[in-house]
Amino acid sequence: MSVRITNRLGKERKRELAEYEASMVDFKIGTISGNLKALIADEKLEFKAGDIKPIKIKKVNLPANHICYMCAYATNQVGHTIAAGEETPLPISMDRHADHAAFAAAQDGTVEKNDLIGVVILLPVHPTHL
Repeated sequence: MSVRITNRLGKERKRELAEYEASMVDFKIGTISGNLKALIADEKLEFKAGDIKPIKIKKVNLPANHICYMCAYATNQVGHTIAAGEETPLPISMDRHADHAAFAAAQDGTVEKNDLIGVVILLPVHPTHL
């Protein structure tokens, strides 16, 4: 004999997950769903191998209660984006955005305006101790 225990909280959590998955979900890890956001240069910059410089990027919205990871796969032949953010860092519980990034050059070259320079991975979290 099997017994299934249900409660209102379980139903609410299932509803939230169904709503989230009905939106544009880019991937799942087990039962975790997330999104991918392209980081696009919003200016042209010259780099020498070893340079690490800030670069303006097209605004990327980062929803509240999502953690952000930089994708480790290099997307630009000149180098790799190592961080992204905004002028005033905000807590994870607030909607945020990124409008600049730190770019590390692996070789001499130019990042052109509108070049793909990286990808950020957004994963939803449910804070338990804020």
